[in-house]
Amino acid sequence: MAKRPQLSNNFALKKCSRRACTAKDRISQLPDDILVHILSFLSVKEAADTSVLSKRWLPLWRYVPRLDFDATKQLGEVAVHEKLQKRYMKKYVRWVNRTLRMCKAQRLDLFRVRFDLNELAQHDIDKWLEFAFSRQVQRLELDLLEGGERIQASDYCYTFPAQLLGLNHCAGQPQSNNVHKLPPLWHNFKSVKVLLFKSVHVTGEVLEFFLHNCPFVEEMVVHGSGTLVNLEVVGPSLKLKHLEIWFCLGLKSLKICDTNIVTLRTSSAHKLLLSNVPMLIEVDVGGHPFRHILDTIMPRGSCILSQLEVLKIHAYGGLEYLEHYKFPQLAKLKKFVVEVLAKEDMSVLGCTHVIGAAPQLKEFELKLLWVDPSRSERECRKAVRCPLHHLKVLRLSGYYGRTSEVELVRYFLENAMVLEKIIVDPSTQYVHRHRVAPDEILRNFAKLQLQGEVPPHIELVIL
Repeated sequence: MAKRPQLSNNFALKKCSRRACTAKDRISQLPDDILVHILSFLSVKEAADTSVLSKRWLPLWRYVPRLDFDATKQLGEVAVHEKLQKRYMKKYVRWVNRTLRMCKAQRLDLFRVRFDLNELAQHDIDKWLEFAFSRQVQRLELDLLEGGERIQASDYCYTFPAQLLGLNHCAGQPQSNNVHKLPPLWHNFKSVKVLLFKSVHVTGEVLEFFLHNCPFVEEMVVHGSGTLVNLEVVGPSLKLKHLEIWFCLGLKSLKICDTNIVTLRTSSAHKLLLSNVPMLIEVDVGGHPFRHILDTIMPRGSCILSQLEVLKIHAYGGLEYLEHYKFPQLAKLKKFVVEVLAKEDMSVLGCTHVIGAAPQLKEFELKLLWVDPSRSERECRKAVRCPLHHLKVLRLSGYYGRTSEVELVRYFLENAMVLEKIIVDPSTQYVHRHRVAPDEILRNFAKLQLQGEVPPHIELVIL
């Protein structure tokens, strides 16, 4: 009998005993590598649960190359009972440690930690990183957001151990008490393709080390790092395609030059220096106050704006500032997304100044974050008429039925020559977690308000 080939994960399990597999259980007769591949689509817990099926399945989950420790569902209970936070943290840490001791995979496609963890778990997370790098992890994610959705307070954040990469301790970065015990992994990190750090203190030196020493890094995401001050993404040899730097409040400089980056997302647009990025087609920018972003980008970014296909802006201070800027021709822009705070009945027609500069625009989306919205009896304003020859889809998220939203709908009905669909999502977009109105009431109000406005040849979808 021909010898069964080894698994792609560099291990070989015992052959399936055909006597142990009934005629109806054909799945268990599949080769080991196929069964492990199937298990890799499950969470760690789900894969481990298959061990109770039979002796045949008992060891298989230990060789799964995807370790996804996502336990954010439990955080809802923690949010209600804050005293449970430490108890759940200890339970989570024990679960990960126990699983890693049993894991026999020689290579990891994914290693994800997703739970409310902070500096109290520094020693354990350091060891998890050593484990992941020693198995040549390709996708590494540390998502340690408070409650699964908020940036941790800076004083409590976990700190990435720079010494793990053989780097010296960085000034201003908290020193781990255990990191000096970790051996630098000079070669094992080179397989990394994706890095995600949320509520993790990481320095520019560490990020640049990955960029220049990991030949396959294509995606880098950093949220809420208090120690990220300067970052340079420079050089045509870099493979990086997607960069996301969000809510890193200490950031002073973000320089991106001479690279083939494709998508960029940053809340520090006013700290941004962009030049010679010919492949950049999608930009997502935010910051406060928004006028500072425009003052920074407009004078030196017109050539870059003209090459974009997707533009997303987060104008938390309102859209009135857009009315004071003359935008360059956005010749290639196909999708435009605006996220704005919905204060009282503040007008959102400012976004039409960008829309008018995008002759190829096909889709526009407005996302409203509610902060005490109110409906008024004022007359609808009219924006400057500007025919839109290609716009087909309008999406309104957080629709409340204010006059400002109705006048925007009317703007598109009057100017979008080939408009096919209007999608309205009245579900509440909370800022301070207070409920404005039940979603069902908002849904019915949107239906009553818009059905008379939208002609029958345009599809109106109310979610």
